[in-house]
Amino acid sequence: MPSTPARDVPGPRPENQRKRTELQGPRQALIGLLAVAAVLAVAGGVALLGRSLVVHTPLLSLRANGLVLALVIGGTQALAAVLLVLHHERARAAALVAALIAVGWSVVQMMLLQDATWFQGTMFGVGALEAFLVAGCTPRKSLDSKKLRRRR
Repeated sequence: MPSTPARDVPGPRPENQRKRTELQGPRQALIGLLAVAAVLAVAGGVALLGRSLVVHTPLLSLRANGLVLALVIGGTQALAAVLLVLHHERARAAALVAALIAVGWSVVQMMLLQDATWFQGTMFGVGALEAFLVAGCTPRKSLDSKKLRRRR
């Protein structure tokens, strides 16, 4: 008797496995980038916590900027990476939010400080790349010929 699984038994299906392997590359790259960005944001935030220089920001000090960088940017990046590792259903949405927060933070910092450092430019590039990777690991629905005919 052949040892093929019955159709009504739950478990992995070959058609789903193919779709998973197609999206593995961008997903793994996104997890790695989110993890590295989280570590950099927390390290940068901790470095700013040690300084007490007053600069032209609405938060009045580099310590407040360091807290925002470590908790908000680093926290959202880390949370998105963990959700992707756990295959959570909202992982891609969390990764997109984390990417947009990183881009927004870098733009606001450059506007308020009226100076661009390598860190703001790096976080802008990382956030933009994360947004593209989120789009790359999002499954696409294929259009069959009947749907195409209805569209015309």
